[in-house]
Amino acid sequence: MVAKTVTIESKDYVFNTLKEAQRYYDAIVKELYDAKLTLTSGQDFEDLKWIYASYCSYTNHNVDRLRESDIVGFKGISTVQQKGGQYIPTECGAVIFSDGTEEEFFTDKAIKEIAIKQNPR
Repeated sequence: MVAKTVTIESKDYVFNTLKEAQRYYDAIVKELYDAKLTLTSGQDFEDLKWIYASYCSYTNHNVDRLRESDIVGFKGISTVQQKGGQYIPTECGAVIFSDGTEEEFFTDKAIKEIAIKQNPR
């Protein structure tokens, strides 16, 4: 099986593997969570914004929301995810919209979807 590359168009960078891209952006989310920071500008903000918007476009998720409200920030949050019938606490990103609302954002899931679209079989 050939490794899927992932191109992050907001910075014109190609990760050699899906896992490499996932680890890179998971580390950013973890850093935001640990430091209790909100990211509102810079290259990482632009990358996360592009990843979220691309994921939404590819999966037809929240497309109306993106037309109605701008993304103004990202932060790390704690949530509970169901895996194999068990509920496991985990950290993920949260998208912050200009109307003040927030939504969970799993970068690994979004990046996987982007890699699938960028590397059709």
